[in-house]
This record gives sequence, structure tokens and C-alpha cells, in this order.
Amino acid sequence: MLVVDDERAIREITRGTLESCGYRVLTAKDGTEAVALYAQHQQNIRGVITDMSMPFLNGPATIRALQKVNAAVKILAVSGLAENPGPLDAAHPGSVRFLQKPYTAEELVRTLHGMLHEPVLGQEQV
Repeated sequence: MLVVDDERAIREITRGTLESCGYRVLTAKDGTEAVALYAQHQQNIRGVITDMSMPFLNGPATIRALQKVNAAVKILAVSGLAENPGPLDAAHPGSVRFLQKPYTAEELVRTLHGMLHEPVLGQEQV
């Protein structure tokens, strides 16, 4: 799992929560670092959790850049803004989910689990 947030405390709390649930976690302080880490380690990253409001490369730009590396990347966008940002990716519908901050550890893990275990569009389940 790759966790992207410009606030160190949020990165570390999220890392701790996910690791306590058995996930291996990489962290990035901004979108630029996230794209570089994802490109280098994508074979080991099952999903990305990204904040939507960051300096340098914001959430939507980070999502688009990650999808250029891997169109099927599963992304959980999180934001403390008042409302859901709406469709984040018209090219790959369903590949991006949204979670409103603040959220509980249980909400995060449940949403992440659902995202990671949903069938990929166009692939039959066996």
C-alpha cells in the first residue's frame, strides 16, 4: 500500500493502522514522490491512498499521473474538504474511491478492503 499525504502525522498514523492490519506500507510526502515510488515499486503496491490537497502535485494530478503508469491502479482519495470531489477519473471509472476526512480506522480499513477485493472490470471471476 502507498500512503500519500503532506502531513507527516497523518502518514504515520495511517501507516500504523494499516500495518496493524497486515498491510505493508510505503509513504510519500507529496504526489511527485508518490509517482516516483509507484513507478519503482508498482509490482508490490496493491493500492494507493492519497490526500486530495497537497502542494506540488495535488490529489487529482497525482491520480492522473499514477494512472499513466498503470491504468488499473486502485486509488482511495481522501479529503477534509466539505464535499466529495465528484468523478475523479472519467477514463477509468470505478478505479478511484473517495473517503471523507475525518474517518475512523475502521472506516479506512473497510473501504480499503472493499476497494482491493472488488472485481476488475472486464475480467471474469473464477
